[in-house]
Amino acid sequence: MKSENRSYYEIYALGDSAFTIEFGKDIHPETNDHVIARFKQFQENPIKGIIDLIPAYHTLTLCFDLTQISQPKYGLNTLIEHVKLRLEEPVDIGEISQNLHEIPVVYGGKNGLDIIRVSLEKEIDVNEIIRLHAEPTYRVYMLGFIPGFAYLGELNKVLSMPRKSIPQPIIPGSIGIAGLQTGIYPSISPGGWNIIGHTDFPLLKNDLPILQPGDRVKFIPQNQI
Repeated sequence: MKSENRSYYEIYALGDSAFTIEFGKDIHPETNDHVIARFKQFQENPIKGIIDLIPAYHTLTLCFDLTQISQPKYGLNTLIEHVKLRLEEPVDIGEISQNLHEIPVVYGGKNGLDIIRVSLEKEIDVNEIIRLHAEPTYRVYMLGFIPGFAYLGELNKVLSMPRKSIPQPIIPGSIGIAGLQTGIYPSISPGGWNIIGHTDFPLLKNDLPILQPGDRVKFIPQNQI
């Protein structure tokens, strides 16, 4: 197991009831490993006053209970000092999830109409888009936007597309691409990503996300076009 205690971090306020710890400036697997390890550290050994933890690409946001923070002999400064002491402790990177999820995908068709537009704009054959999209083993960097939506990276740069300017209704199981990311919509939602395929893979179980930060995802094409 690899233990790690990075010296770099910054703490800054996020509204009036949260603050964010930043462990780096870039999206990188090693930085994300550290974020996830710290998330588990605070989750397994809670600090008084912290009521929620939100891991992201290179940050961890800690939400706190204002009523507890305002108690005598406690306060935000005391809370942050407790957090800093916790950050001095090494964390075990070896316990990051290595779960691999193989997800079958039907590309194109009525539930992946944007693949044609991507093909035309990129001047790439549709089946080459399928190959390029399915080739990597993606990392779940973070969950967000809606429950169970996993941000997966990194997408092949050749397929990088901007988000749509006007969000459209998206059905569950839709697989989209935007920038250097790909993701799967777990429920009905407006969305601006370019939808290139669909899966019946369940993303929620008892309303809880199946994909977790640090997991790996491999798309398995079910068709050619």
